[in-house]
Amino acid sequence: MKLERYHLAMRAWTIGLIGLLALTAVGCQGKEAVKSEFDTGLKELKKIDEKVGTGREVAVGDTAYVLYRGTLLKNGSQFDANMDDPTAGPPLSFTAGPTGNVIKGWQDGIVGMKEGGRRILEIPYAHGYGAAGNGEKIPPNADLKFELELLYVLKESERGVYDVSDQKVGTGAEVKEGDTVTIEYKGTYLSGKVFDDSRERGEPLVFKVEDTPEAMPGLIVGIQGMKVGGKRTLVIPPDLAFGLAGTESVQGNQPIKIEIDLIKVNGKS
Repeated sequence: MKLERYHLAMRAWTIGLIGLLALTAVGCQGKEAVKSEFDTGLKELKKIDEKVGTGREVAVGDTAYVLYRGTLLKNGSQFDANMDDPTAGPPLSFTAGPTGNVIKGWQDGIVGMKEGGRRILEIPYAHGYGAAGNGEKIPPNADLKFELELLYVLKESERGVYDVSDQKVGTGAEVKEGDTVTIEYKGTYLSGKVFDDSRERGEPLVFKVEDTPEAMPGLIVGIQGMKVGGKRTLVIPPDLAFGLAGTESVQGNQPIKIEIDLIKVNGKS
């Protein structure tokens, strides 16, 4: 199975970043440092790579999509996670570097990871929630541990890049722009959560391969070149999928995966 990467010229869409992660650290200015039993003495961010990925590498300014688990470093008490049941929802996204929308330990700790990698971050409280803590589960001055799995990296220069992999090359008619196609498909977030499945609905999708305001750009270009009987997987960035707004059933600003079985082209199988 060969992975191909393509770049699609972008429409003039305005796409912003959704703040999905309420991990904004509460400043500790004006608070006297109080020794806490949850302060392990950690002074600097510690990064431990359990698995080095092979995909794109996170740089400052990139958007990272991750699975994570957060625990107190002192005793292992878990306070948050989406890793326990990845298929329950979309992955979490945030911007690497000093953007202010996540704690500093995450801002710095994600940089250098590659897609497919797993990393442990041990974060001193000064780079976490400081003297204030966060709610009932994160005490003041608590050092933290996060396990991260990096699913996808979105770079500003690659907002029009989509990935294609063919599991099976068909032998029938080939899809061209302007054709009408019939497909069975499954759409998922990169966490694995399914948001649509034509087989479950018992209704294949029939559409014309043309660029219209209603069409998903990544699907329109990504299906071209397939042959009847073929199976193809597309990984589509947000700008070529559902954009910032999303839909009633799909969260915005999420890359998606679409698995396609091509059944017919212009009514012929």
